[in-house]
Amino acid sequence: MILALLASAQATMVAKALDPFALAILSDATAFGDVTEVETRWEGGMIWTVATLSLVDLDEEAEVWIPGGCMSGLCLTVAGTPWVDEGERVFVFLRDEQPTSLAQGLFHVEGDVAVRDTEGLAVREGAKPQAAYEMSEIRRAEATVPRRRGG
Repeated sequence: MILALLASAQATMVAKALDPFALAILSDATAFGDVTEVETRWEGGMIWTVATLSLVDLDEEAEVWIPGGCMSGLCLTVAGTPWVDEGERVFVFLRDEQPTSLAQGLFHVEGDVAVRDTEGLAVREGAKPQAAYEMSEIRRAEATVPRRRGG
């Protein structure tokens, strides 16, 4: 049984704010691209929002799986998850195809600035995560991400 709740305002407690270098250490991949499609899927007994990215640096696509979404009148809201819109450019730190540390790991790219949504995050240790970074700083952190075996 799934309990689906819709709430207008939710806060998610995170243990610690993570900068791009910490996200890189916790991630097994990154993706930098344009969102070409956003769809909702039912898999593993859960509703997922799946964003397909056309990667900027490669002639490939990647999928980003975000917990939650609406399907057939049933909505699952998972506090602390990021959002994506078709047509936007994003940079995402990934662990098992999901944004690392949920909203902390997905950045909306606007020109040379990467911005993440920290509105609903409440941090237990220290200050709230920094919301905006220069893309050059994000890309420097990307180099520290260990690549998947065989990938």
